[in-house]
Amino acid sequence: MEGFTLGINYWSRSGAIFMWEDEYWNPAVIEDEVKAMKKTGIDLCRSFIFLPTFLPRPYTLSHKHVDRFKTFLEICDRNGLKTAPTFIVGHMSGENWDIPFREGRDLYEDSFMLNQQEFVITQIVSQIKNYSSVWGYIITNEMPLYGGVSSPEKVYSWAKRLVLALKSVDPDHPVGIGDGNWNVLGGNNGFEIQRVSQIVDFLGPHMYLSETDEYRHSMLTEFIITALRHYGRPVILEEFGAPSSHASDDNIALYYRDVFHNVFFAGGSGAWGWCLNDFDYYDQPPYVHHPFELRFGIFHSDGSPKPVVFEFRRFKTFLEGKEGFRPVKPEAAVLVPSWYNLSYPFGTVKTEDMRRHVVQSMVLASKAGFSVDVIFEQDEPDFSQYKLVILPSMQRYLGTTWEYLLEYARNGGNVYLSYYAGDQNFHFGLWIHDFEKLTGCRHGMKYGLPDPLPKTLSLSFNGVDWKLENPIDNLFESSFLPLTSVGSGVRVYELNDGSLKFIVVPKGHGRIIFLNFPLEHLLSRVAFVNMRDRSEIIYSFIADLAGVKTYFTDNPAVRVRRMGSPHGEHFFLQNVSWKEERVGNLFSPQGEKSVDITLAPKEVRDISEVAF
Repeated sequence: MEGFTLGINYWSRSGAIFMWEDEYWNPAVIEDEVKAMKKTGIDLCRSFIFLPTFLPRPYTLSHKHVDRFKTFLEICDRNGLKTAPTFIVGHMSGENWDIPFREGRDLYEDSFMLNQQEFVITQIVSQIKNYSSVWGYIITNEMPLYGGVSSPEKVYSWAKRLVLALKSVDPDHPVGIGDGNWNVLGGNNGFEIQRVSQIVDFLGPHMYLSETDEYRHSMLTEFIITALRHYGRPVILEEFGAPSSHASDDNIALYYRDVFHNVFFAGGSGAWGWCLNDFDYYDQPPYVHHPFELRFGIFHSDGSPKPVVFEFRRFKTFLEGKEGFRPVKPEAAVLVPSWYNLSYPFGTVKTEDMRRHVVQSMVLASKAGFSVDVIFEQDEPDFSQYKLVILPSMQRYLGTTWEYLLEYARNGGNVYLSYYAGDQNFHFGLWIHDFEKLTGCRHGMKYGLPDPLPKTLSLSFNGVDWKLENPIDNLFESSFLPLTSVGSGVRVYELNDGSLKFIVVPKGHGRIIFLNFPLEHLLSRVAFVNMRDRSEIIYSFIADLAGVKTYFTDNPAVRVRRMGSPHGEHFFLQNVSWKEERVGNLFSPQGEKSVDITLAPKEVRDISEVAF
């Protein structure tokens, strides 16, 4: 799988999810839509085998509908458009559309239903695999919503059987699952990415997320792509987008601009919007009860373009000449606890809080001028490939992990962790079995009592003064850790009147860096904070200690993006904000450089000719 695929999820404006039915089937409209996709710069559309239509009875395909799908493929062939057929559909646009004869059987385990799914896939693939427009295949659409949450063992067995069945018919095209990769957002629905990645050719996350801070909002795409790339498969943002009822059309265009570039800069292999068309079927399910689904299109229901269409064309131009571009390997990583995806006895966590901490940490690193990998504790990652490992406001890691981190530091690594007591009044505090051994400090906690932070934190470090809001009423989760003594050789940096501080502890050839309050947790709870907050000064200092290279601007809204290519490194400026921003100075390990660059909202500009 080579290159970056610019794609769209496709239902015809004639019929929407019922486009294959007699009442709506319209090859002339489909031809117009395919031509419009090509004109827009789209490489590929994702198409759907609507299961109740294509499989009306056991072991019986509707040949009429399969022939219509072939006609669609012939239209794509003529116009040079690729497509990725999706088979087990299943779930679509806020409703489940069941196979008529399922009768409540388990789709993952029941042998009869497994046979039916295998039948659909193998029979259709055998008939379409030689069309030039077939790019690859997707097994399902958001199967956790249709088949339900299940055990990882059941899901893996189901997925492996269907993928192998498909590949027995067509071993030459890539295959994905279509589950949305939602475990990357926390929890475990059975579709464990670690297992699924072993049997697919690409990972296809689906992203529909909100935030209360524009920098964190922009970082969500990078978080998802970066976390999934760790599993060694190409990552395609298989679904993302917004309906006109949830954002203005002009701002949807800017959102697409932001997502396209963030997928590219994070090393993703494609971005496919949802979806091609608006529809007018307000009185039909699923739209009658989910009417916002009618307005997700990049084209209006009359076929006229929305502003986002021009972002596809603009990004297509941006991609020219950038074959082989990849993000520079990060020198730092954020470690996600295994509690994020795995269940342990007698313990619960808020995985959404964990995700917000990771994303906020990525923002602080970005503002400080360096990028990070996202790695998962349960994968037993190799810390030695990084100069710095970040543990941002995380209460719980495994006992073995603390020991591995200590050994990593002794061997020359750098570990940063910030205190977080958790959000519960039971067993609150860091779950570290030997705090003094790790940090070189003694703490002064009183059992069962928090040490609460004030509602406003006045902070000062390295000549920078700033204030940090504390909006959290729960005194346990907004507490700090009082330190009563530190060992010899430990450096202490005070951030206020003496209660808030971070310490640097030499450990062999490396160091442990400990911040005694939950910086990332507090920031993650404050709305629209990152354009004015200065907490990245702490991350800048940590990066300098660890020898991590930093590249940044004098404007917190404008990022420096580094990309490697066969011809060397390239540098881009990216405006994270929704308004025009100006840059006056660039900073790098080579020093400071004066520039005068103004960027439009969400604009990306190649500065390789003038940078550093």
